[in-house]
Amino acid sequence: MKLELIQEKKEVSKFNLIRITKDSGIPLIGCIAFGIIDRGTNVLQVRCTSICNMKCKFCSTSANDFKMHPVNYIVDIDYLLGWVKEVAEFKGDNLQLFLDSVGDPLTHPDFVKLVEGLRKIKQIKDIIVITNGTLLIKEKVDALEKAGLTRINISLHSLDKEQSKKLFGNNVYDLDKVLEIIRYITKSKIKLMLTPVLLRGVNDDEIEKIIKLAKEINCLIGIQNYETYKYSRKMKEAEKITYWKFYRKIEELEKKYDIKLRFQNEEFNVEKRERLPVDFKIGEKLNVEIVAPGWFSNQMIGKAKNRCISINNCNHELGKSVKVKIIENNNNIYIAERINKN
Repeated sequence: MKLELIQEKKEVSKFNLIRITKDSGIPLIGCIAFGIIDRGTNVLQVRCTSICNMKCKFCSTSANDFKMHPVNYIVDIDYLLGWVKEVAEFKGDNLQLFLDSVGDPLTHPDFVKLVEGLRKIKQIKDIIVITNGTLLIKEKVDALEKAGLTRINISLHSLDKEQSKKLFGNNVYDLDKVLEIIRYITKSKIKLMLTPVLLRGVNDDEIEKIIKLAKEINCLIGIQNYETYKYSRKMKEAEKITYWKFYRKIEELEKKYDIKLRFQNEEFNVEKRERLPVDFKIGEKLNVEIVAPGWFSNQMIGKAKNRCISINNCNHELGKSVKVKIIENNNNIYIAERINKN
């Protein structure tokens, strides 16, 4: 067990940082916080890190919450590329790679290297990153353009400076710099898409301003509905609306501004593909080796069949074996509960 080679006794925004390398032996399929996620299409989600530099008031993953997520992960790029290449060979040609994160992927210091490496994998057609945009500078945009990045999706939720700081949960959020880099991207070969979240009762007027901005700079815009999950960060002042009401609102905005706001999978060339095989069935019991602390408190990550399994209510020592029962296996993300508690 070589985790001691990659776990640092320092904090990144109050988190312990786990460096995942080939020597760690930690698989890159199975955990939602890092690695590769296959949802049965030609789109693969690739997560190089879980770190985030913002603390959005409505974050679906509660990123940057050290009480909920005491551990962060950062994956060695060469190790990640090896896994992506193997999965790409299974999935076939014309793949789209979504470089997303439970945090922000651009917090990885070697992000440009990741794009460069992905562009060399023959099965990959499009490479898209999803980011809050705060870590982009002109030199990095230039480097990403040269590396072969296809599109940048930027989360922009308001054009009001003070409201933006509140929504991103960080007083250092600089709207002017983000807008400057947005305009700079439009001059590059990289496509741009603005992806605001509609927070009903909070940023309704700002959404319309963002639509006007998208028309002005001639970029794509895809408005998202505000959703909450079990572990998401919730805004009491934001009204949750049904998707029926949401799409009616989107239709109104499309007509008002003569702009396309809804996109079908076919328009982005998304198609169904064979999924990676499911390695563990619901209810299956097995022994796993503990390889890392889990992303959630009171959770550890185990390894079996070269897959990660997040084990709830577990604090076993690294390298130890524990018996578990699989309780979730959607999209090759495995969650288990401990059987023997002694």
